[in-house]
Parts: sequence; structure tokens; C-alpha cells
Amino acid sequence: MAKQTGNRSLFYWIRKTGASLFFLGFIPAAPGTIGSAVTVAGIWYLHRHEQYSALFNAQQPLIWWACSIGLVLMSLVLSSHAKETFGRDDPGPVIIDEVAGQFITFFMVPLSLRTLIAGFFLFRFFDIVKPFPVNDMQQLDDNVGITMDDVLAGVYANCSLLLTLAAYRWIRGYL
Repeated sequence: MAKQTGNRSLFYWIRKTGASLFFLGFIPAAPGTIGSAVTVAGIWYLHRHEQYSALFNAQQPLIWWACSIGLVLMSLVLSSHAKETFGRDDPGPVIIDEVAGQFITFFMVPLSLRTLIAGFFLFRFFDIVKPFPVNDMQQLDDNVGITMDDVLAGVYANCSLLLTLAAYRWIRGYL
């Protein structure tokens, strides 16, 4: 049984803290954008530091894939029982899903400041516009719906970014 804090369990506070990314999700203006920006800043920080840079590059797809799966699972766990924890089915303060989706955006993408900025804007575009079937994912129950729309937005952003980079290299080869 979970330890009770007043009328709230320890798991309640773990979910509330983790799902909101240590309460950053409670910042009133654009919490999803804040979650995405923090993720991009974190990836940039780790990429720029030699001891982590080997983990965060396009030549290590298995490590990136494992981290992506871990973040999706973490999002599923932390965003569970959102209605009881936050009072709504898909609450704005839950931004751990943005972290998972934004991270997926950079799978197999050579990291640079330009690709990080482009990936940030592509992910935000797909997360806000919610083209088919991203919007349908949001209709799934509880934590699955909260997480999977961002995962799919991340996949769309990743494919768009990889296609843009390929087109750029192709065009540049002819110039």
C-alpha cells in the first residue's frame, strides 16, 4: 500500500511531479512548448558534452531507440490516472509526453543546432495541428491517449526532418 500524505498517496505526488516535469507544466503560457524546449535544450547539452556525445548521435540508433522506449514507458506510467491527479482527462500540466515525442523527433538525425531547431518546430507543428491519425490517438483512454498522440507527432516530425535533410543534401549536390 502506498504511503499516504494527508489524503494523497506517495504515487500521486510522484505522478504529479514527474508528469509535469518537476512542475514546469504548471507554467500558464504554453506548457507543451516549454516541455519541448526543455527536451531540446537537454539533448543539446548532452550532445555538447564529450562524455555523453557518443550516446546522442545518429550512429547509435539502438541507444537512441532504447531511450525513446524508456521515455514513452515513463510517460505512460507518470501520466496514468490523469483525471484523479490533475482533474482532467488530458491536462495541460502533463508535459512528460512532450518529452517523449520531442525525443523521438531526433531518432537517426545528425544533431546540430539547425536540426534541433527544425525538429523543435516540426514537432510543435504536428503536436498542435494533429493531422490524421495523431488526433485519433488523443481519443484513446487515459495515459495511452495522452502519450500516443505525442509519440505519433514525434514520428511525423522525425520523418519530415529526415526527408528535409535528404532533400537538402540532394539539392546541394547539384549546386
